[in-house]
Amino acid sequence: MKIIFLILVLVTYGCETKTKNRISKNSKIEKPVQKKIETENRKFFVGDFDNDKINDTAYVNYKWNIETNEIECGKNNCDINIEFKKNIPKISFAQSLGIVVVKTEDVNNDNANEILVFSRTNEGWWNNISVWSYKNKTWKMIAETDAFISEDKDFENRIIKEKKKYYLIGEDKWNEVENGNFKKVKIKL
Repeated sequence: MKIIFLILVLVTYGCETKTKNRISKNSKIEKPVQKKIETENRKFFVGDFDNDKINDTAYVNYKWNIETNEIECGKNNCDINIEFKKNIPKISFAQSLGIVVVKTEDVNNDNANEILVFSRTNEGWWNNISVWSYKNKTWKMIAETDAFISEDKDFENRIIKEKKKYYLIGEDKWNEVENGNFKKVKIKL
């Protein structure tokens, strides 16, 4: 056993020495290439949700890796904030790969618009959809569901009104209907 160990040590040491001797002293070691990162600033016009008679804007800023065409998270989680001007607090989304903010109607009868937020997940074309209301200087999530988003039209008609009541429309990712589409989910707001 000792002999085998000694042979392994000698062979390993010999290989290292040969490898080191093959590298020229004039060789240059290249430094890793810097990632091409660009900051993307997106604006979403969301109407007046704080009842001050002035239309509000939602701002989403994140670092975008140009080479991979994805959000750059670095060593931290992929947290994305929706920010506003004035004294309106931000809304934060953990583990999001992209945000779209859409103005919607006053679904809870507080005389202000609500916002609909699409947060892209790491599950392919799936997004989390949530409806948010701003009241008493705080944000409150009214409802949340999942949605399969593969085209621009898939962002449309996510809130419907039936018999004077509003509903958030999503899809059940675990149930398909006969044509291969996902079963619709309807959540009362």
